[in-house]
Amino acid sequence: MDPPLSTPTRQTSGRGNNHIPAGDTIKEVPPTSSKLSSDRIMEESVSQMTTIFSNILEHHGRANQRLASLEEDLVHSRREEEKLKATIEALEKEKREMNARVALMERKDLYELLEAKMEGFQIANHPRTIGGFENLNLIITWKWMEILR
Repeated sequence: MDPPLSTPTRQTSGRGNNHIPAGDTIKEVPPTSSKLSSDRIMEESVSQMTTIFSNILEHHGRANQRLASLEEDLVHSRREEEKLKATIEALEKEKREMNARVALMERKDLYELLEAKMEGFQIANHPRTIGGFENLNLIITWKWMEILR
């Protein structure tokens, strides 16, 4: 038969809940010692969680500092890139100007060379001299000088 529900029960090995005989008492742990151990566990848990949270905040702070440093480096690198691009553009412009000057000088040198040859041809190929084929060279040279001007 089952014991009444209001009667205290205890656990026995292998048999389940049994009725506590009259005169038997249940020894309880004093509430102060269990409360103390519970408080101590809670304090240790809070301390551990505080330490973990503190470490997380510290790591987060270092990560933010590193991120700020990297952002500064990026801004500096972009400024350097812009300066280098401007320098490259200036050098390319100077190169084009120098190439144009060289081409102009080459033309001028060629013109002077042709002009000198022309004078030589004019003397050597004067219409009163041999004439003929040499006069054709003179005309071709003159045409080249006109083209180069």
